[in-house]
Amino acid sequence: MKYIISFIVLISLNSLSAQNVVFVVIDGARYTETFGDNSFTYIPKMGQLASQGSYLDNIHNEHITKTKNGIPALWTGSWDGSYQINYEGNNTQATYSPSIFEYFRKQKNAEASQCFYTLKYIPSVWLQSFHTEYGPDYWPTLVSSGNTDSDVLQSALDVIENHHPQLLWVYLADVDSEGHSGNWNSYTSSIETADDIVNTLWTTIQNDPIYKDNTTIFVTNDHGRHDDQHGGFQGHGCSCDGCQQIMFLAIGPDIKENYISHTHHELADAAVTASYILDVDPEYATGELISEIFKSGANSNNELENESNNHPQILINGNKIEIRLQQPAMISLEIYDIMGQKMEDFTDIKYHKEFFTFDLTKNYSRRIYIAHLKYSNSIYSEKIYIN
Repeated sequence: MKYIISFIVLISLNSLSAQNVVFVVIDGARYTETFGDNSFTYIPKMGQLASQGSYLDNIHNEHITKTKNGIPALWTGSWDGSYQINYEGNNTQATYSPSIFEYFRKQKNAEASQCFYTLKYIPSVWLQSFHTEYGPDYWPTLVSSGNTDSDVLQSALDVIENHHPQLLWVYLADVDSEGHSGNWNSYTSSIETADDIVNTLWTTIQNDPIYKDNTTIFVTNDHGRHDDQHGGFQGHGCSCDGCQQIMFLAIGPDIKENYISHTHHELADAAVTASYILDVDPEYATGELISEIFKSGANSNNELENESNNHPQILINGNKIEIRLQQPAMISLEIYDIMGQKMEDFTDIKYHKEFFTFDLTKNYSRRIYIAHLKYSNSIYSEKIYIN
């Protein structure tokens, strides 16, 4: 049996500067009014912020371009979907797969005060999963208050000031609401407000001694809107390019600056990438890591980008891990899952060669693993994403 394995990003565990993630969802912004407009007419501040980070011009929701489907995919990193449920007297929906909130809280043993979800007041809020391995014990602290995106900003700022959570999810709903109104000026004005909100959040992060230089902000949306050939901005829900193409902006200490990625990505990739920053394993997710936006990552040959002449190179060839050294040395290799369970142990095998291979024998599922490579009196801990 052949393993299809790719090292999407290989970064020393200690080399990631970011420990915190602020994830902003702008519901229903059409790409032509965001980063699809080279002049950034309605997002001038995010346009300026992009020079400090990376954005994608080829990321899409290629499934169902409706909020009730897109938001669960952003939470879970998968398209397993959601189902109707009556919970505490309210008819609502819950996701089948665990959410990023649940992965984070369980795997990091994080208190509820370290994980917040902020949005405007909704009497029956959609729920995360009741998955038997995760579930309500690991849901985020919910702040559902106010009637506008500006109110949501104030809630988020209060959360930052009082709790400094490691994971903060900010959901802005006004762009979609104003789009459905059919009023172009109201729709574009709501995008400008969202632009201000993102800028305020990033400025707050940079001026906060707890968050500064160790926090990444992601900004994306769940779906776009009809292009002019399929009904115009008032609606969404079909497979036209206007509905499918979304925006994705990332800024943080580990993110490339002034970089535009043209690589194709899907909406579910966002949760997997945020999980990577948080150092948690989204084990039931089907999305992939957006590797190219990181300052250190895998190149087109799946070789580790060297930060020094002494750093080993790790490549993939079928079901083999190939390792190249700058000079002969005694080495060993161990592979662990994200929870610390050892998968493979090659510590009894010593090599003096500059190029050699390890044959993988275990049945690896699609998820994040950790490779510990002992080489030249040093230990290199690398995240690997087996795809």
